[in-house]
Amino acid sequence: MQTELKLKVPADELERLRGHPMLAGRALGEPVEHHLVDTYYDTPERALWQAGLSLRVRADGRRWIQIVKTTHEASGSLHRRGEWECALPDAHPQAGLLAGQVKPSALAELLRSAAIAADLAPLFQNTTHRTAWRIALADGQELACALDAGSIAAGDRQASIAELALELKEGDPAQLFQLALDLHHEVPLQLAVDSKAARGYALLDAAQAHVQRAYKAAPVRLRSKMTLEQAFVAIGANCLAQLESNVPGVLKRDVESLHQMRVGLRRLRALVGMFEALVQPPAAVREGLDWLSGELGAARDWDVLAGSTLERIAGLDPASLRQAAETKAEAHHRQLAQTLRAPHFTQVLLQVGGWLHGRAWRAGDGLPKDSPLAAPAGRAMRPLLRKAEKRLDKRIAGLDPADAEARHRTRIAAKKARYAAEFFQDLLPARRVKPYVGRLSKLQDKLGVLNDYAVAGRLLDELKGGNAQVARQAAYARGFLAASTAAQSARLGKALASVAGRRISG
Repeated sequence: MQTELKLKVPADELERLRGHPMLAGRALGEPVEHHLVDTYYDTPERALWQAGLSLRVRADGRRWIQIVKTTHEASGSLHRRGEWECALPDAHPQAGLLAGQVKPSALAELLRSAAIAADLAPLFQNTTHRTAWRIALADGQELACALDAGSIAAGDRQASIAELALELKEGDPAQLFQLALDLHHEVPLQLAVDSKAARGYALLDAAQAHVQRAYKAAPVRLRSKMTLEQAFVAIGANCLAQLESNVPGVLKRDVESLHQMRVGLRRLRALVGMFEALVQPPAAVREGLDWLSGELGAARDWDVLAGSTLERIAGLDPASLRQAAETKAEAHHRQLAQTLRAPHFTQVLLQVGGWLHGRAWRAGDGLPKDSPLAAPAGRAMRPLLRKAEKRLDKRIAGLDPADAEARHRTRIAAKKARYAAEFFQDLLPARRVKPYVGRLSKLQDKLGVLNDYAVAGRLLDELKGGNAQVARQAAYARGFLAASTAAQSARLGKALASVAGRRISG
């Protein structure tokens, strides 16, 4: 299993990084230069890619190497892949030669199949100049460091390559993040989400360049034999993957990508809060997550006002008001794009990834035997679930539906209870989890609309100083939303009662 951290490098910083003393000082020997030409093969139906595989034939000098990789697991900043390779006599792929190495067996059978052998055809090509170092680590392990500069070509479409890859065969992944942080302090880097294979397949589809996909949370996959610590790392990696995968869409001002990036961040912060008695994040991690939450919020608030809340207002054609809100949203999106391209954002993600994957909460190499983190997750998760359930019950019991701040606190508690159930759903009875999550989702939706109305009231205040038409529409909208809030708040009882006292923790 390959564990790799990939970072984008500004094109004008490639030479500086290639000769950087930090790499030279830690390298075992001189760097090795390669000129690589990778040709990717698949069937016309893209059978390999659909199965989670990429196959390429690499020309490295006079050598031909066939390489098969799996698509990466959802592990946040880290790319975890299976990788197998073999030498070839010429440039023609022979997928079956690797079948004996590949696991699981279904993938091996696919590579052996006569249909694959008959239908393989070249799809796209990477041409790369690589500078490679072997880097010594403090624990005696090594990591491979590769600086790639070149391009991907698919037909008449091309994309440039300028990236640094840090690969660890075994050992503590925190060391990848630490080296990346050390370099980032000298050269501005950004996390790279997609592999070269993924970028090549995207280039094959001309429409892909214009349509940005938003990434929803993938199901968290937990195994029954996991410890609570292993479950925490798996859940955290899942949240990080959602957050980071949506960055390209946010940079293109895709509204849904921003929403899903915020969801990933909220899930991660909820997880950290859920485990706060067992896993204390360092100040830099906590402050970084809080900072990012604030940075993402403003643009999303204006998006919701312009794209959703104004549509709920009866008796008003809000065209002028919507235009004013969209102008505000556009300004915040431009500012957010600058924030996500700035060094501090990359620093925060590297710090969070290093803390999570390096299990930096441990005092030594392992956990005390009596630590709940060392216990089976199926048992040790229950106090955490009960805490979330009791918090929600307390919020519901003390709720004055007319109190906007109290409604907001109840909404947050419902969201945290839902996230907790979804995090551990693989270890819980499905017949209990599904209806519980459904009820929480309905309550969260109702409270979410009321929260949108409260936020809209604040934002509309900012627009009342605009032209006369915008000011009149803003005043009408505020009055309508106030009346709707009062009416909908009074009807919360059934949704609140549907979750009060419910338990999945046993």
